[in-house]
This record gives sequence, structure tokens and C-alpha cells, in this order.
Amino acid sequence: MKIYLNPRGVSLKHFLPTLKTLTIVEFITEKTESYDCEVMVTMPHLLDYQELDKYSNLKWIMLTTAGYDTVDLAELKARQIMLTHAKGAFSIQIAEDVIAKILYFNRHLKRHMEQQSNQLWQPIYTDHEIYGSTVGIIGAGSIGQHIAERLKAFDTHILGYKRTPEKLPHFDAVYYDDQGLETLLKTSDIIVLSVPLSEKTHHLINDKTLQMMKPNALLINIARGEVIDQDALVKALEKRTIRGAALDVTTPEPLPADHPLWRLENCFITPHDSSASPNHYERILQYVQENIQRYLNNEPLLNQLL
Repeated sequence: MKIYLNPRGVSLKHFLPTLKTLTIVEFITEKTESYDCEVMVTMPHLLDYQELDKYSNLKWIMLTTAGYDTVDLAELKARQIMLTHAKGAFSIQIAEDVIAKILYFNRHLKRHMEQQSNQLWQPIYTDHEIYGSTVGIIGAGSIGQHIAERLKAFDTHILGYKRTPEKLPHFDAVYYDDQGLETLLKTSDIIVLSVPLSEKTHHLINDKTLQMMKPNALLINIARGEVIDQDALVKALEKRTIRGAALDVTTPEPLPADHPLWRLENCFITPHDSSASPNHYERILQYVQENIQRYLNNEPLLNQLL
């Protein structure tokens, strides 16, 4: 079996030494030699749909990302090409990042760093704790569940929202309808967005839903920038109708230098790197290796979308 590893979509120096232990698989890294491959390992933005006609033997595309919102699912389905994604490979580090963003606001870390730079010893009053707070996690998949597990250690009350009703560990309640989403928004002190981008979740956070939130609500987005109506968010932050927003994703990316979000004191922006981790490649490699083995054994694939 031939597998094309897109060198722009995988780290060959991390992947190849381990994957080559699968001796019955031929791994190709040159595009010109890949057109008869059965499996392609790549990233969503590297998919060239016009070129798919050249891949007459392609049966499966394995993404090395968790996100797949830019993938033309209808096109792949019409071509009867299976699709999997690396859901779960980023959950641990993103959960830690969410806690860091909460503490950034709760413990006034920016002001403390500014005072340190000016050799200023001046205590800052803190009026927020994670302990005892209500956390709403919109998107209770792998990432959302890891976030819930860690935040539960702070004795929080955790609400979840997902598309289908399901009882999940670490959540006190999981909602799946519009009424439940409204309850989550109105009662949560911290709201974390970890949903995939879709027609339903596009601008899920907008003028109306922002007005539902508590004045002390903290909004954290580690999903996709388009889940939030940024113009509505800017207004809410400027008027301080919510306490603050921590954004790892924006629209567009990178965020233009003149965008008003940069200058807002109650907005914390990171450059879409919440998934950064020293174990990043190892976790993706484990997913790739196990899924290839499952494919060879005719077993169900992990994280199959199509």
C-alpha cells in the first residue's frame, strides 16, 4: 500500500522513522510520485480539489489537524473518499491554555508584569476566583471534555453544550437545544468556545448572545474566529457588558495591526497557538500510526468524518 505524506502537512523528521516500521507500507513524500497512492496524510488548506482527478486510487485522506471546516465534505463524499481528523491530539495542551487564559484575567497577570518592568511593588485587588464559578463549555467534544476535567479540580460547576444529548463525565449538565444554550450563556461566569465551525456555529456569539451573558462573564475562544461576530464582540468589550475575552483565534488571521481588538485592555490575544506543545508531534504520530494499522486490519478508523 502506498501512502503520500505531504511534507507541508507533516513533520517528516518526526514521522518517517517510526512509520517506516510498517514494512508493508510504502511512504511517498514527493508529490510527483503520489498520484497512485491509496492514502494521503495532509492538512486541510493543502488539499487541491482540482488535482483529485489525478488520484484515481485514493480511498482515504487523513488530516493532521483537528479542524476540518475548510474541507469540501460534499466533494470528498461524492468521490467516495474517507476522511479522518486528528481530534484528541491537541486536547491536553489546549485545556492547559484555557486555564492560563482564565488566570491571566483573574490574577491580573498583565498588570503585574507591567509593575515588574517598572520595579513597582503594589498589590492588586483580585475579585475573581475559578473556585466555585460556573463554567460553560460550548462544544463538549474531546477538547471540551479535557477542559472540563481540569477545571473540575477547581470545584467548579460545569455546563456543556453539544449537538446531541449525552451524559458526560466532569459535566454537571449537558445541553443540546437552544433553550439549554441560553441557560448556559446566562448562568456561566466563564464561557469557553470549542465547537467546530459550521453553518450552525458561524457567529454563534453575536449581539444577541453577548447580551445574554453576565457582566462579569469571561469569554474564551479556542475554536475558530468565525464562531464570534467580532464587531459585536468589540462593542461588548468597549461597553464592558462582559468582563473580557481571550482569543486564540480571530477573523482574519493574522489580525490586522489596526484592528480595534488589539488596543482593548480587556482583550487578550494569542496567535492561534493554543495547541503548541513539546508532545505535539508525538500525539499526532500516535493517531496516524494507529489509524494506518486499523486500516490495514480492516478495523473502524479513529475520528472518521466520512
